Amino acid sequence: MTENCKDKFNIFSGMFSLIFNSLEEGSSKRLPDIFSYEEKKIEEAEIKENAKEILESGPIKASKKMITACPHVDRRHYAKSMCNNCYHTNGRPYKAWNCPHKDRQLYAKGMCQFCYLQSYHRSRSCKGIKIECSKV
Repeated sequence: MTENCKDKFNIFSGMFSLIFNSLEEGSSKRLPDIFSYEEKKIEEAEIKENAKEILESGPIKASKKMITACPHVDRRHYAKSMCNNCYHTNGRPYKAWNCPHKDRQLYAKGMCQFCYLQSYHRSRSCKGIKIECSKV
């Protein structure tokens, strides 16, 4: 019943034979070398060339959108070629329909900014309290 580990065949027997044979001093077998020395030199040279090209080209800059629809050309672009202030005053064409302020501009969920923020804060503060929320 007792068998020697070298005689027993399993998945790792091929791997062990490579390792044990390569560790013997007089063995002609060696572990396989994945890359030869010349291939490593070529790869290092290619990496250095690519690095030089990247450094010479300089950093990649993101293009900025120009502000053309409002007079504030020195400010940052926000939306529809306008700065933040001009977009919120002139850039939103739709009116609120889900709140009593039908003449105000749409902010979110069909409401003006005041009504939306009021409903948002009400929902955040009354998450677990159902009785008090119904009174408000």
